[in-house]
Amino acid sequence: MTTLTRTLAALLTALLWSSVARADLDDIRRAAEAGDNEAQLELGILFQYGFNLKGNEIPALTWYMLSANQGSAKAVKLRDALKAKMTEKDVQEAMEQVAQYKPSGKPVAAPAPVSAPAAEAPVEFSPPPSPEAKPAEVEPLPVPPTVQ
Repeated sequence: MTTLTRTLAALLTALLWSSVARADLDDIRRAAEAGDNEAQLELGILFQYGFNLKGNEIPALTWYMLSANQGSAKAVKLRDALKAKMTEKDVQEAMEQVAQYKPSGKPVAAPAPVSAPAAEAPVEFSPPPSPEAKPAEVEPLPVPPTVQ
């Protein structure tokens, strides 16, 4: 594959991927604005970490507060951690945005976030043998004859 072909393939992939990501982001925003708790949390995370732009703390805190108000324990933790890093003026501005928030209608289910596979049950280990314990005698397995 030539360099030009690889570059064109990478460019095409990036263009297609960005339009899919944009559609997902629009779906998340619509669901959050409609009052979906999980979408509000997701949007808060995106504002705080995903956009890498200065000044996203206020919208991030706003979405965390809205999600926390609906009972999201994760949003409560993220809200409190972010508030600790912000000025009182910025926190007050986020609180004003929360007070002005009116859901845009019936909550629409946001697309399910891609989650990590479920963790397996923890492995239980037996305690180490006592120093006085002798290892059990194990009989070696017979070695099969080799073919020549």
